[in-house]
Amino acid sequence: MLKKILKVLLVVVIIITIGIAYLYSRLHNTIENVLVAEDNWRSEVLEFPLLFAGDLDYQGEEHIRFAPGWGKKDSEDYFSYVFLWIIQENPNLDTSKLENIINTYFDGLMNTGAITNLNFFKKIPKTTSSFQQIDKNTFTGSIKLYDEFFKKGIIELNAKITTDYCSKEGKYLVWFYLSPQNNDHPIWDQLTEVNMNAKCD
Repeated sequence: MLKKILKVLLVVVIIITIGIAYLYSRLHNTIENVLVAEDNWRSEVLEFPLLFAGDLDYQGEEHIRFAPGWGKKDSEDYFSYVFLWIIQENPNLDTSKLENIINTYFDGLMNTGAITNLNFFKKIPKTTSSFQQIDKNTFTGSIKLYDEFFKKGIIELNAKITTDYCSKEGKYLVWFYLSPQNNDHPIWDQLTEVNMNAKCD
Protein backbone atom coordinates (compact mmCIF):
# COMPACT_ATOMS: atom_id res chain seq x y z
CA MET A 1 0.00 0.00 0.00
CA LEU A 2 2.80 2.41 0.93
CA LYS A 3 4.59 1.65 -2.35
CA LYS A 4 1.45 2.47 -4.33
CA ILE A 5 1.05 5.79 -2.47
CA LEU A 6 4.70 6.64 -3.13
CA LYS A 7 4.29 5.81 -6.83
CA VAL A 8 1.21 8.05 -7.07
CA LEU A 9 3.05 10.86 -5.30
CA LEU A 10 6.01 10.43 -7.65
CA VAL A 11 3.74 10.68 -10.69
CA VAL A 12 2.09 13.82 -9.25
CA VAL A 13 5.50 15.40 -8.59
CA ILE A 14 6.64 14.60 -12.14
CA ILE A 15 3.46 16.08 -13.64
CA ILE A 16 3.78 19.22 -11.53
CA THR A 17 7.47 19.56 -12.46
CA ILE A 18 6.70 19.23 -16.17
CA GLY A 19 3.86 21.74 -15.80
CA ILE A 20 6.08 24.26 -14.04
CA ALA A 21 8.78 23.85 -16.67
CA TYR A 22 6.23 24.38 -19.43
CA LEU A 23 4.80 27.47 -17.74
CA TYR A 24 8.28 28.89 -17.22
CA SER A 25 9.21 28.38 -20.86
CA ARG A 26 5.97 30.04 -22.02
CA LEU A 27 6.27 33.01 -19.67
CA HIS A 28 9.99 33.60 -20.17
CA ASN A 29 10.26 33.83 -23.93
CA THR A 30 12.80 35.95 -25.78
CA ILE A 31 10.32 37.98 -27.83
CA GLU A 32 11.15 41.68 -27.83
CA ASN A 33 8.40 43.93 -26.51
CA VAL A 34 7.33 46.38 -29.24
CA LEU A 35 5.71 48.77 -26.75
CA VAL A 36 7.71 51.85 -25.83
CA ALA A 37 7.20 53.28 -22.34
CA GLU A 38 9.24 54.74 -19.48
CA ASP A 39 12.00 52.48 -18.15
CA ASN A 40 10.15 51.93 -14.87
CA TRP A 41 7.15 50.43 -16.66
CA ARG A 42 7.47 46.65 -16.36
CA SER A 43 7.49 44.71 -19.61
CA GLU A 44 6.03 41.32 -20.50
CA VAL A 45 5.26 39.43 -23.71
CA LEU A 46 2.93 36.43 -23.96
CA GLU A 47 2.15 34.15 -26.89
CA PHE A 48 -1.23 32.94 -28.06
CA PRO A 49 -2.90 30.71 -27.17
CA LEU A 50 -2.76 32.41 -23.76
CA LEU A 51 -2.11 29.95 -20.95
CA PHE A 52 -4.88 31.39 -18.82
CA ALA A 53 -7.40 32.01 -21.61
CA GLY A 54 -7.02 29.23 -24.15
CA ASP A 55 -10.59 29.76 -25.36
CA LEU A 56 -9.48 32.96 -27.09
CA ASP A 57 -8.74 31.39 -30.45
CA TYR A 58 -6.09 33.69 -31.89
CA GLN A 59 -2.53 33.30 -33.13
CA GLY A 60 -0.02 35.97 -32.27
CA GLU A 61 1.41 37.83 -29.31
CA GLU A 62 0.36 40.00 -26.37
CA HIS A 63 2.74 42.84 -25.50
CA ILE A 64 2.24 44.43 -22.06
CA ARG A 65 3.57 47.49 -20.22
CA PHE A 66 2.60 47.91 -16.57
CA ALA A 67 2.56 51.29 -14.78
CA PRO A 68 5.08 51.39 -11.88
CA GLY A 69 2.38 51.05 -9.21
CA TRP A 70 0.38 48.39 -11.03
CA GLY A 71 0.77 45.81 -8.27
CA LYS A 72 0.34 48.23 -5.33
CA LYS A 73 -3.30 48.50 -4.34
CA ASP A 74 -2.82 51.89 -2.62
CA SER A 75 -0.96 53.43 -5.56
CA GLU A 76 -2.60 55.97 -7.87
CA ASP A 77 -1.58 53.85 -10.86
CA TYR A 78 -2.68 50.53 -9.32
CA PHE A 79 -3.85 48.07 -11.99
CA SER A 80 -3.14 50.63 -14.73
CA TYR A 81 -1.56 49.13 -17.80
CA VAL A 82 -1.54 48.81 -21.56
CA PHE A 83 -1.48 45.63 -23.60
CA LEU A 84 -1.44 45.14 -27.33
CA TRP A 85 -2.53 42.07 -29.24
CA ILE A 86 -0.73 41.51 -32.52
CA ILE A 87 -2.75 38.75 -34.13
CA GLN A 88 -3.18 37.08 -37.49
CA GLU A 89 -6.98 36.99 -37.43
CA ASN A 90 -9.32 39.92 -37.95
CA PRO A 91 -11.07 40.18 -34.55
CA ASN A 92 -14.18 41.79 -36.11
CA LEU A 93 -15.11 43.30 -32.77
CA ASP A 94 -18.53 44.49 -31.72
CA THR A 95 -19.63 45.26 -28.16
CA SER A 96 -20.96 41.77 -27.49
CA LYS A 97 -17.86 40.02 -28.78
CA LEU A 98 -15.56 42.40 -26.92
CA GLU A 99 -17.39 41.86 -23.64
CA ASN A 100 -17.10 38.09 -24.08
CA ILE A 101 -13.37 38.40 -24.80
CA ILE A 102 -12.77 40.60 -21.75
CA ASN A 103 -14.80 38.34 -19.44
CA THR A 104 -13.02 35.22 -20.69
CA TYR A 105 -9.62 36.90 -20.37
CA PHE A 106 -9.99 38.09 -16.78
CA ASP A 107 -11.89 35.04 -15.53
CA GLY A 108 -9.05 32.89 -16.82
CA LEU A 109 -6.37 35.19 -15.42
CA MET A 110 -7.85 35.36 -11.94
CA ASN A 111 -8.64 31.65 -11.72
CA THR A 112 -5.05 30.94 -12.74
CA GLY A 113 -3.96 33.39 -10.06
CA ALA A 114 -5.92 31.42 -7.48
CA ILE A 115 -4.16 28.21 -8.52
CA THR A 116 -0.70 29.82 -8.36
CA ASN A 117 -1.64 31.08 -4.89
CA LEU A 118 -2.51 27.45 -4.01
CA ASN A 119 -6.18 28.36 -3.58
CA PHE A 120 -7.24 25.37 -5.69
CA PHE A 121 -10.90 25.38 -4.68
CA LYS A 122 -11.47 29.12 -4.38
CA LYS A 123 -14.57 30.33 -6.24
CA ILE A 124 -13.58 33.48 -8.10
CA PRO A 125 -16.48 35.86 -8.85
CA LYS A 126 -17.22 36.17 -12.56
CA THR A 127 -16.01 39.17 -14.51
CA THR A 128 -18.67 41.46 -15.96
CA SER A 129 -18.06 44.16 -18.53
CA SER A 130 -20.02 46.74 -20.47
CA PHE A 131 -18.81 48.52 -23.61
CA GLN A 132 -20.10 51.01 -26.10
CA GLN A 133 -18.76 51.51 -29.60
CA ILE A 134 -17.57 55.08 -30.22
CA ASP A 135 -16.61 54.60 -33.85
CA LYS A 136 -15.59 51.78 -36.18
CA ASN A 137 -12.32 51.13 -34.32
CA THR A 138 -12.89 52.46 -30.79
CA PHE A 139 -14.72 51.11 -27.74
CA THR A 140 -15.00 52.47 -24.21
CA GLY A 141 -16.49 50.86 -21.14
CA SER A 142 -15.96 49.38 -17.72
CA ILE A 143 -14.90 46.02 -16.31
CA LYS A 144 -15.79 44.61 -12.89
CA LEU A 145 -13.43 41.84 -11.88
CA TYR A 146 -12.04 40.10 -8.83
CA ASP A 147 -8.38 40.97 -8.20
CA GLU A 148 -6.92 37.70 -6.92
CA PHE A 149 -3.35 38.99 -7.05
CA PHE A 150 -3.33 42.11 -4.87
CA LYS A 151 -6.59 43.49 -3.48
CA LYS A 152 -8.39 40.15 -3.03
CA GLY A 153 -11.63 41.89 -3.86
CA ILE A 154 -13.77 43.35 -6.63
CA ILE A 155 -12.33 46.26 -8.60
CA GLU A 156 -13.74 48.28 -11.47
CA LEU A 157 -11.57 49.28 -14.40
CA ASN A 158 -12.26 51.95 -16.96
CA ALA A 159 -11.24 50.73 -20.38
CA LYS A 160 -10.51 51.99 -23.86
CA ILE A 161 -9.97 49.50 -26.69
CA THR A 162 -8.94 50.41 -30.21
CA THR A 163 -8.28 48.28 -33.27
CA ASP A 164 -6.05 48.80 -36.28
CA TYR A 165 -4.45 46.92 -39.13
CA CYS A 166 -0.68 46.77 -39.63
CA SER A 167 -0.29 46.50 -43.39
CA LYS A 168 3.47 46.23 -43.08
CA GLU A 169 3.16 43.03 -41.04
CA GLY A 170 -0.19 41.89 -42.40
CA LYS A 171 -1.52 41.59 -38.85
CA TYR A 172 -4.31 43.05 -36.75
CA LEU A 173 -3.71 45.21 -33.69
CA VAL A 174 -5.97 45.43 -30.65
CA TRP A 175 -4.95 48.02 -28.05
CA PHE A 176 -6.23 47.72 -24.45
CA TYR A 177 -5.88 50.68 -22.05
CA LEU A 178 -7.05 49.91 -18.50
CA SER A 179 -7.14 51.73 -15.17
CA PRO A 180 -9.43 52.06 -12.14
CA GLN A 181 -8.89 55.82 -12.38
CA ASN A 182 -11.37 58.11 -14.09
CA ASN A 183 -10.56 59.21 -17.62
CA ASP A 184 -9.47 62.69 -16.48
CA HIS A 185 -6.74 61.30 -14.20
CA PRO A 186 -3.14 61.96 -15.35
CA ILE A 187 -2.44 58.22 -15.62
CA TRP A 188 -4.51 58.16 -18.80
CA ASP A 189 -2.10 60.56 -20.49
CA GLN A 190 0.71 58.15 -19.60
CA LEU A 191 -1.24 55.13 -20.84
CA THR A 192 -2.04 56.68 -24.20
CA GLU A 193 1.58 57.78 -24.65
CA VAL A 194 2.66 54.13 -24.79
CA ASN A 195 3.26 53.34 -28.45
CA MET A 196 4.87 50.85 -30.81
CA ASN A 197 8.53 51.03 -31.76
CA ALA A 198 7.69 50.21 -35.38
CA LYS A 199 5.52 51.82 -38.03
CA CYS A 200 2.61 49.96 -39.58
CA ASP A 201 1.89 52.14 -42.62
